[in-house]
Amino acid sequence: MISGAPAINGPANGPGRDDLLVVGRPRDGNDWLRTLRSWYPSFSVRGSETYLSAIVDICRRPPRAVLASIDAHPGHLDNAVAGLREAVGKNARIVLSCEPHAEWLARSGLRAGADDYVLEPLHLAELDTALQYPRVSQGHARAFERAPTVPMSDVVRFGNLLSAIDVQPRELLERLATLLRDVMAARGACVVVEGVAATAGDTVLHPLLTAPIAGPKGVVGHLSLTERAEGPYTPADGEKLKHYALLAGEIVSAAARHRQVCHEAVTDECSGLPNRRYLFDALDRILTRSHRDRFPVTLLLFDIDNFKEYNDRFGHDAGDRIIRGIGSLFRRMCREQDVVARFGGDEFAVVFWDPDGPRVPGSEHPESPLAVLDRVREALHEESLEVRSGMVSGGGVQTGGTADKLELTISGGLATFPWDATNRTELISRADEALLTAKRAGKNRIYVMGTRYA
Repeated sequence: MISGAPAINGPANGPGRDDLLVVGRPRDGNDWLRTLRSWYPSFSVRGSETYLSAIVDICRRPPRAVLASIDAHPGHLDNAVAGLREAVGKNARIVLSCEPHAEWLARSGLRAGADDYVLEPLHLAELDTALQYPRVSQGHARAFERAPTVPMSDVVRFGNLLSAIDVQPRELLERLATLLRDVMAARGACVVVEGVAATAGDTVLHPLLTAPIAGPKGVVGHLSLTERAEGPYTPADGEKLKHYALLAGEIVSAAARHRQVCHEAVTDECSGLPNRRYLFDALDRILTRSHRDRFPVTLLLFDIDNFKEYNDRFGHDAGDRIIRGIGSLFRRMCREQDVVARFGGDEFAVVFWDPDGPRVPGSEHPESPLAVLDRVREALHEESLEVRSGMVSGGGVQTGGTADKLELTISGGLATFPWDATNRTELISRADEALLTAKRAGKNRIYVMGTRYA
């Protein structure tokens, strides 16, 4: 352990004091609070278990710098760092620490508002360079001195909501409203975020206390309370509600980012349709329900005839337009519950299912998929996609040419559960067999498990 590091001069006490707030702990098991106090004997080094509790600590007593160990989930770190930055202000320094394998996360934290990062185990020289300890303005510090004392148990309860950010948005707001009512001892509480409202207890018609909820791009909602269960509110309660609004904003932002990451993981970037991963999960869910409630599920696999030729002749931009156009057409023609997905390349999948059961008792294949295919093929015959062919310069930039109208056709294969398959893998395999039969038979046709439909 290294001791006796050169001290940075500063006032002995008051808002300008040399405070270092340490968030979390490294995974090497060392008592790093003790180590840091030894390295910086003239500083006041204090610890905070979580990012949320650190924000509360900052409101009580603003530090000159924050040293935060990266222990957040990748989807939460950016919001956690942004919350620290908002709480501590622009003049204080935020330094992240992480193990070498998590350095990519630290770089992400820099974009979210951190100033620097160091690798664990910590080294005094690197930490000296990263911290720097710029001065905090008197006005900024005094603003935080007015912050109320917030029970740590309440902060922990707000922090626990981070584990529920994958629930539906309304359910998360309902949990926030219930927690707000409890911690503020109110008869009723309401949380509104981007037009979605949730209430706990009495309906909040004429709120006595309100506070805005801030997101990354401004105010996204507000908290509001009815009267207290016992006694009136105090000015300190108003300040406390503002602080809870800050915590609520961090939770709402983390949930929004989590939903965006989940959406991107199951969405095809080019077409905007669900991807293969989503299709597999959806098929498993639908087939489980089909087995229980005894209704058929039909899978269509189809691809675009001669797509490679279009790509080679007109370029990938035109190919992307074709992919988007076909996907959009099927999405318009299908019902809301049907799943339209991009299976890969120029191949698509459509899951037709009806929880009310087949329209014609005893029929092996629901009428709706065949009717949709008739409408799609008619639309493809009537509509055409315009692309431009012509000379292409050496730099790959199209310099001229004429417009061409493409009359697109598709080939497809259908299979239906439970007659053609007993599970998802078999259903996809049977539909793929029918698609291959259609392609071998000359394209521009649909086969239903070995039998030509059209």
